[in-house]
Amino acid sequence: METVPEGIKGTLTAKYGKIIESGTAVLDQLKELSVLSVSPAIDLALGGGFREGQVVVLTGDPKTGKTTTALYAAAKAQAAGKKVYYVSTEGRLTKHNFTGIKGLDVDAIEIIQTTDDKPNISAETYLNVMERLIKEEENLFLICDSTSNMVPQDELDGEIRTGVRNALPRLLAMFFKRISGDMQRMKAIGVFITHNITDTSGSRYGPARKSDCGTMLQFQAGTNMIITHRGKWEVPKESGNHVGQIANWKVMTSAAGGTPLNQFQSWIRYGVGIDEAQELAHTATEFALIQAKGAWYTLSSLVDDREEKTVSDWLKKNHPDAVKEEDIVKVFKFQGMEKVTNFLNENDELREHIYGQIREMFE
Repeated sequence: METVPEGIKGTLTAKYGKIIESGTAVLDQLKELSVLSVSPAIDLALGGGFREGQVVVLTGDPKTGKTTTALYAAAKAQAAGKKVYYVSTEGRLTKHNFTGIKGLDVDAIEIIQTTDDKPNISAETYLNVMERLIKEEENLFLICDSTSNMVPQDELDGEIRTGVRNALPRLLAMFFKRISGDMQRMKAIGVFITHNITDTSGSRYGPARKSDCGTMLQFQAGTNMIITHRGKWEVPKESGNHVGQIANWKVMTSAAGGTPLNQFQSWIRYGVGIDEAQELAHTATEFALIQAKGAWYTLSSLVDDREEKTVSDWLKKNHPDAVKEEDIVKVFKFQGMEKVTNFLNENDELREHIYGQIREMFE
């Protein structure tokens, strides 16, 4: 039988239920929440990835990689045993949204969107559906793409007209207040995508652009990331040299412990999603795990760890004659960053070994 606390704590517990817990008890509960690894660059910037029990907000201009990033994280969530629901409010889904994401099990995704039977869905309906999912579906990974495109019932009713006050920020404020406790209880991760708009407030000190869903979404975000710029990713020697795009992200907040206002780059390859090898190669070079001299790159961390089991087994299997250090250096030396990334893409165990070395630096 559970002991009833004495004094004022016991009085409050008897009247309101068990709403007071010790700091140790709360800390133990937080330790049960895991962090979902997404990609090397994102994980390092956020302090590990997307934390369970938290809202993740991805903000940026259209066609900058927000949906691809969310779906790539969904593939990682599936691998971790989470159930993925995708709320599509924009009606712009194409087969490329799903077939171009490495590791994504399309058959296992539940999609919520307008249909022939239901051509219009109000913001209230979308939010009520998502609230039920968060409260009842354990280990949920939820994507709302996009929050900006949800339309309140008042705006759906009647003719198109001006002078209708935007009720969406108020609906979102109510929604996030209602789900805050359930997100943690059900170990859910919610990814909400929003668009940038120009700030017309006239403030000289605030950002020139901001999310178009009001401030509540930003307040509720455990992790808040903004795409500040994107550029073409071109590789001259590959057919159709425009192979993807480079997204420049800015971390506003991170529930996993990342540094606020940290900036990083994510490489998005068409037909793959996030190119983890490309991210890892650039990050490892920054941390001197890959030595760069001119156009030549040496995976020096693998050379140093040549007697470690993972590297040793790989060398015995693929280069049994490479015994001396100078021979091993030749194995792990490449001309051009693309050859480095191709090598890492082809050798998962070595890629994970280097990634593990980087993670150790932050633990």
